[in-house]
Amino acid sequence: MIDIKGLNKWFGKHQVLHDIEFHVDENEVVVIIGSSGSGKSTLLRCINFLEKHQEGTIQLGGKTITTKTKNLHLVRQEVGMVFQHFNLFPHKTVLENVMEGLTQVKKVPFAEAKEQGLLLLDKVNMQDKADIYPAMISGGQKQRVAIARALAMNPKIMLFDEPTSALDPELVGEVLKVMKNLAEDGMTMVVVTHEMGFAREVADRIVYMDEGRIVEEGTPEEIFNHPVNARTKEFISQIL
Repeated sequence: MIDIKGLNKWFGKHQVLHDIEFHVDENEVVVIIGSSGSGKSTLLRCINFLEKHQEGTIQLGGKTITTKTKNLHLVRQEVGMVFQHFNLFPHKTVLENVMEGLTQVKKVPFAEAKEQGLLLLDKVNMQDKADIYPAMISGGQKQRVAIARALAMNPKIMLFDEPTSALDPELVGEVLKVMKNLAEDGMTMVVVTHEMGFAREVADRIVYMDEGRIVEEGTPEEIFNHPVNARTKEFISQIL
């Protein structure tokens, strides 16, 4: 589903990604871990073309994608993204937020979009809040709506950029539960997170990044219990 070779990214003179080689298979859940500033979020944003890389190739579904790719917006619809800060439209209800992409981008008729929107809200256990505005719900509920909104585009891949880091601790579990359900349904997912319990339980593979490089990758068992690289060992010892 994702195949990245030789990816390099600079912000000005500062190189933030170094020769990234990264792949994700269909139905695979890959969790990226590492300290703040290690390049995890930048890698996700390059996959979704929210950031432009300077060197290397990105393939999505076997097609090489660049910023010059014809109909890039259609390609990006296949890659859903959930951010740390929910980015909901405050002036639209929960249901309207989920319907927005369906009606405005996919041109789905209103009645059909409403029906799909309610089904997606049900999927994230938010159907009872359909007519409420984002200001009236908790952070965990907002993030679940954001997940439903991303799913509305029927993406082939879901990217999660620290989806629980802005939440109060008691609200984290409800978002992780939705993500676990998606994984069980076979959704291809790349997750940047500090939630090591989730990583251990749900990930097929864990990638450890440090200073813009992929240092080590393996199964949760390998990374948490038998890390090979000295930097991985140090990171794991600090967080567990």
